[in-house]
Amino acid sequence: MLNRPDLGYFDDGSDLASPGFFAGALGEAGQARVLPPAAYGSLAFSNLEDEAIWTRDWVSIGTVDSIPGTGDLLPFTVGTHGIHVQRMAEGFRARFNKAQHGGCRLVPLQCQTGAKTRCSFTSCGHSRDRAAIPAGELGSDTPEMHQYLGLRPERLLGAHVRVWGPLILVNLDMFPAGPEASLYALDHAARFFPSRRTVRSAERWLEFAANWKLVAQSLTAGVPVDEDEAGLWQLSESVLDDGTVARTALVFPNLVLLSAGSETCVVVLQPTALGRTLCRVSVYGEAEGTSPDLDRWCGQIAPRAERAVADHANFSRWGASHRPETLGLAPPLQTVPQGLWLQRQVAARIARLPSEAIDQPIYQNPGS
Repeated sequence: MLNRPDLGYFDDGSDLASPGFFAGALGEAGQARVLPPAAYGSLAFSNLEDEAIWTRDWVSIGTVDSIPGTGDLLPFTVGTHGIHVQRMAEGFRARFNKAQHGGCRLVPLQCQTGAKTRCSFTSCGHSRDRAAIPAGELGSDTPEMHQYLGLRPERLLGAHVRVWGPLILVNLDMFPAGPEASLYALDHAARFFPSRRTVRSAERWLEFAANWKLVAQSLTAGVPVDEDEAGLWQLSESVLDDGTVARTALVFPNLVLLSAGSETCVVVLQPTALGRTLCRVSVYGEAEGTSPDLDRWCGQIAPRAERAVADHANFSRWGASHRPETLGLAPPLQTVPQGLWLQRQVAARIARLPSEAIDQPIYQNPGS
């Protein structure tokens, strides 16, 4: 791989990890600007996010209802790392996939562009994911077994896993702080998953041509009403297209929750390219025997995400030679409060990166 964290992260003469890169995007509301264009379209910045966010924060990967049976397996690519969570008799276990590079000895150049490739090795950290795998498809000598579990799953590198309501979160860091206190506060403030809200719809995957940060701010856009002191979540009120007032939450980095009436819509965001984001959408409701209205919520998500698509086309090309009217101009003002909060969280994560080498062994299971 060409990613060398020890050499820093630079693009077009800018130090992407320096405080100066974020200076204009961290001001007060009405004065702060959107992030510089490199934050939306630079491979170096994507690598920096992998180092500062995806490998260190609690990342949502799906729901427990995706893997209802013992032995079922939920794959998910976190940054450039292929991991899975498997339901065991005693709970859930998170591991790095056995075939991290698929069937390749080295990661091919076409897989180092920041875009997840379509490949038969879905376990690879550079390929697109497949849906959950039932235990029956992980039998002896199946391709899925060799890609994800290998012959000795207990020897695979582990990761941390937590369950909040129906949601599964993982953390790839060695000794992360637990998210329980922050998630308890969000549950107390919004009640996205009361005890009766247990009926889940099917899951639908929607993909949009926009950077994940812009999709996150667009889906939760509204009036902020509360936020976590630790920077894990922001709670807002938003008006849906049909006039209904909904509660929305952005749980950093990649979980969006929208709730109205007796339903909660869960959107798990996953970058599939520098300028593409996959939304894994499912809905939880309370009416036994009646499937929650997935079509309605997808109809709310699509127009919001399309605003992110327009923003991505604007912000990622700002100051480029083929947009001469923007040359020499500062990026546009950040007009979405959720976007300003998210920019601050991204900058805070990058600022906390260790400046010196860590002597912790890379391939060592958490807690060992």
